Amino acid sequence: MTSSNEFLKNLVNEEKQQIKAFQYKLVSKWYWFLIFGILGLGGGLMYTFYSPHKYQAKCTILVQNESNALRGKEFFDDDGSLRGINVQDHIGVLKSSSLSKQVLINLNWNVSWYQKMPFFNQDLYGLAPFYVYKTDRRENPNDFPLFVKMISEEEYMVRSDNTILESSEISYFEAKGKFGVPFENEHFSFVLEKNNDVIVPLEAEFFFVFNNMENLSVQYADNLNVTLEDLKGNLIELELKGITAQRIVDFLNELSEEYIEFCLSEKNKISKNTIRFIDMQLEGVVDSLEQTGHLFSDFQSKNQSSNLEREADLAMADLKRLEEEYALSERKLNYIRNLNQYINNSVQFSKVEHHLQQDFGNELVNNSILSPSVVDITDPGLNNLVLKLGELYGKKEILSYSVKKNEPNMLVLEKEIRHTKQSLKENLQNLLVNTENDLSSIARQMSGVKSKLVRLPKMEQKFINFKRRYDLNNDLYTFLLKKRAEAEITIASNVPNSQILDRASLMSTNKVGPKTILNLIIGFLIGISMPFIFIKTRDYFNNTIGSIYELERETSLPVLGVISHNRHRKDFLVCNRPRSGITESFRSLRTDLENLLAENKQKVISVQSVMPGEGKSFVSLNLAAILAMNNEKVLLVEADMRKPGLNRVFGSIRSNGMSSYLKGEDAFDDIIFQTKFENLSFIPAGPVPLNPAELLANGKFKGFMEKARIQYNYIILDSAPVSVVTDGLLSGKYADLNLFVLRHHFSRKEHVNYINKLVDKGSVKNVTILLNDFRANGVDVKDFGYQSGYYKDNYLPKGKI
Repeated sequence: MTSSNEFLKNLVNEEKQQIKAFQYKLVSKWYWFLIFGILGLGGGLMYTFYSPHKYQAKCTILVQNESNALRGKEFFDDDGSLRGINVQDHIGVLKSSSLSKQVLINLNWNVSWYQKMPFFNQDLYGLAPFYVYKTDRRENPNDFPLFVKMISEEEYMVRSDNTILESSEISYFEAKGKFGVPFENEHFSFVLEKNNDVIVPLEAEFFFVFNNMENLSVQYADNLNVTLEDLKGNLIELELKGITAQRIVDFLNELSEEYIEFCLSEKNKISKNTIRFIDMQLEGVVDSLEQTGHLFSDFQSKNQSSNLEREADLAMADLKRLEEEYALSERKLNYIRNLNQYINNSVQFSKVEHHLQQDFGNELVNNSILSPSVVDITDPGLNNLVLKLGELYGKKEILSYSVKKNEPNMLVLEKEIRHTKQSLKENLQNLLVNTENDLSSIARQMSGVKSKLVRLPKMEQKFINFKRRYDLNNDLYTFLLKKRAEAEITIASNVPNSQILDRASLMSTNKVGPKTILNLIIGFLIGISMPFIFIKTRDYFNNTIGSIYELERETSLPVLGVISHNRHRKDFLVCNRPRSGITESFRSLRTDLENLLAENKQKVISVQSVMPGEGKSFVSLNLAAILAMNNEKVLLVEADMRKPGLNRVFGSIRSNGMSSYLKGEDAFDDIIFQTKFENLSFIPAGPVPLNPAELLANGKFKGFMEKARIQYNYIILDSAPVSVVTDGLLSGKYADLNLFVLRHHFSRKEHVNYINKLVDKGSVKNVTILLNDFRANGVDVKDFGYQSGYYKDNYLPKGKI
């Protein structure tokens, strides 16, 4: 349990140290953050300056639940006004792309003009330099920019956009054209005319596109924001954003007008259909009236018979009255049968017109049907049911703009339609029986009157027939004119269910972008994040030893200490600068070695490295010097016979050394060189041999070490890199301590793993690790107790990240 707690504690401490180290890296590069923060602010300011302004326009519409239209009598008491429509349905209509498309058509936005700016295209709405007119010769491609510049008062140059040719089937072209003359090629056909209200400089280039009205209407419908100002009220607010203030103002105002026109058209639909039907009926009645009038006048002129017997007059009046009643009852019966057939077949309401064509013409359109009052059916129950069914289908049409068939609102409406049909069917059944009885009764009465008329003189009978036909057509004509006038009165008295309360205007338009403060904040945050990302990324991909904690995490071998960075580029630093921070590092190393090797009277230390360049020779030299300064007899041996470098430090080149001794050419005392430093002796590598590994393994090196132990307190072996050759492993067998030198921010973590493998295989024993060229950050300085202000030369340099 104790070991587990200790492990967790060490893990937490290690994470804290990593965080502190990273924080120090950030703080040490504060000027990076300052510079990039200023650059980010500049970028945000440039974005604000070069970005197009964005505007927001609003308008408000009041939706009334009940129609304010004046109503007439009889049939027009229950017109087709849309009552009780949910405000959400109105919102759905306003958001529909079909309504937006009609608005675009009304505004004639088939073509858009732009001028290229450094970072965006400026919309020239209202300031178009030229007018573009399509021709019937060819359909122009949509959304393809054409660049135009005026080269004279009569001519212009037009070219295609070569930046999008790869994704287009249109090849690049450049051609001249004349104003007012059709321009044609294999893809385009249009006429360009100058706008005299706009001054266009020569060689100034603009471009235009033929808009795809379908796509453009979808874009406007998507960008349009329609909301209720009050959830319990009927005020609808329309909001639109765009880069051209006048364009969005015009669109909102035209959308409001088109929407109100749509609502009024829906209210007037039944009345307009009634007028169309009556007009068709009037055409036939007028012809019949003229024909019967001429026949009646001719008969009177030829026969001089304007006065008839009283009996004939009475018989004619009775027959006329009965025929009118029969015709009206027959029309009622046809009307009832057609409605009843519609109910039984359960077809769409609009399909009733097909069954009424034989008697009423072909004028029933737009999901509407005549009111029963047209055929003098005055039953209020039937009138209300027919009107209600028509109203429900009208409401269903409006609702279909915004909801789907399976949504609750539509399902409830379908259920109400079925219930109304059932009630209407029951009412029609009773009315059908009564009407058939009326027809039978009238037919019997007519038969009696006709029998009576047969007895009249033939001339009188013809006179009666002519007059009866004329009066019948004249009365029907008068009746239809009356009904048409009533329908026109209803249309004139209807008012829209909605009205514009606040129109969009330039004065009420707000500028909503670009947002300067927000852009500056975003630019600043992006700027300061760049050095943070760079430092974090470099740390992530950096595989070198960056701290003592990373080294301890990679190995379980003891880490003896660190040697500070040498900024003076001198080899014998402990002698030249005895009070520097790096000299103190070697003093600390000396103390640790004395404690570690306290039981050994004669101590052999093999200074090893994995790769060249890690500072093994520098450490060997200064370690030997710092030990000699402590009145210890020290022998520094250059055991790296392949690439020796210590010989140049002592200022002399000797022809003999370790290689000549191992070959048997020189004696032990002959290869020892006494340096100018007291207590420090040096044995150079000697001439570079062909087989240094074999020389170290031939047994003479063992004898050398035995002699050296007798004469010296410390023997420091500067060994060859172990990953390059095996010489270091051979010399390390005779050492009491193998001190592996790793270089800060140079040695890779793979080097530590390589040392671990050597220890695991038993290739080397008694291993400790020393971190050389250590560039301390604030965390490492605090933890290892190195304070630069303590030393005389104030030397503890700041390290690189």
